Amino acid sequence: MHRARAKLGRLGPDDEGHERRQSGEGLWLTSAKFKLVDACNLRCFMCDYWKGKREGELDTREVKRAISGLRELGCEKIHFTGGELFLRKDVVEIFRHTAELGIRINLTTNGTRGSKEQWRELLRLPVRSVTLSVDGPTAKVHDQIRGRKGAFKLTLRTLDRILANRGRKTRVRVNTVVHRGNVQAIGEIPNLWRERPLDGWLLIPIDPKSGGEGALSRQDIETYNVRTAPILAETVNIEGFDPYVFGRTKKDVDYTARGQWARGYYEQHRCHVPDFHTLINSRGDVFPCCMTHQNIAPLGNIRDRPIEAIFRGKSYERLRLKMAAQRLAVCHRCDDFSVENRAINDLFDGWKKG
Repeated sequence: MHRARAKLGRLGPDDEGHERRQSGEGLWLTSAKFKLVDACNLRCFMCDYWKGKREGELDTREVKRAISGLRELGCEKIHFTGGELFLRKDVVEIFRHTAELGIRINLTTNGTRGSKEQWRELLRLPVRSVTLSVDGPTAKVHDQIRGRKGAFKLTLRTLDRILANRGRKTRVRVNTVVHRGNVQAIGEIPNLWRERPLDGWLLIPIDPKSGGEGALSRQDIETYNVRTAPILAETVNIEGFDPYVFGRTKKDVDYTARGQWARGYYEQHRCHVPDFHTLINSRGDVFPCCMTHQNIAPLGNIRDRPIEAIFRGKSYERLRLKMAAQRLAVCHRCDDFSVENRAINDLFDGWKKG
């Protein structure tokens, strides 16, 4: 975070930095997300990527060119995701190109694909962070959520393979969705981590706007906070783990029960993500972040213009100015980059007071 804050400091306070942002001076991309494929081999109920068709997907040359462009913008880290990354046969080549440019590689996978040879080479690069999905303590719970029998066994096999062969530079994390179908079993999942030294475990509640009947009600959340969260807080010893994903106070729970995961922060504060982050999807469309992906018009396409020109172009700048005045509706549903935004806003406040 200190790197991002230092580079964003080049922008200066809002008024002083506006002129330089217009010309592209002072903009420095620190991270990006690259969605390499819009398809998946699993059939999760809370996601529709498995319904997607791999039409118009960027080829290897286009992906590598875009990654080189991201590096030219100063990008230090790319989070590769999908759909399922390992549906592409060129993932190792793409990641090798990324590593050769000195960019840190984070990736998210469901863990059911990827050969032993592929993982051996990826861990040798090294991939800096691998995140897998485990949604239950047993195959019965996990496979029902993931829509494929045998998914639990394959994912744990991949997790164990990574843990056994990673170097000191590779961090291993697990994501777990939280919804009505598994909330009663969440407290048993830590049994899986006793012999598996994870670097992170993140609980991700199903959003009421997208999860339908799977999302927890206000009463479900209150029950979880009273019965399950305290047990997890006592028994899970993983750095940064937070069992109170819905918040601890009544005010916070009021927000999260409505799917407003930012908990009101952006009602009064800016989101600076468009200043230091970008997202490229599998067809080359560019968005500022995953929450705006397909919720706003693309800011450009890398097949038409290089990512450098898009990030420093007029469409991006118009969005920055618009968000400076008022956040988008989707911003209130997002808690990604909350640490970064709070640090940057505190920095700007300090400048103004000084």
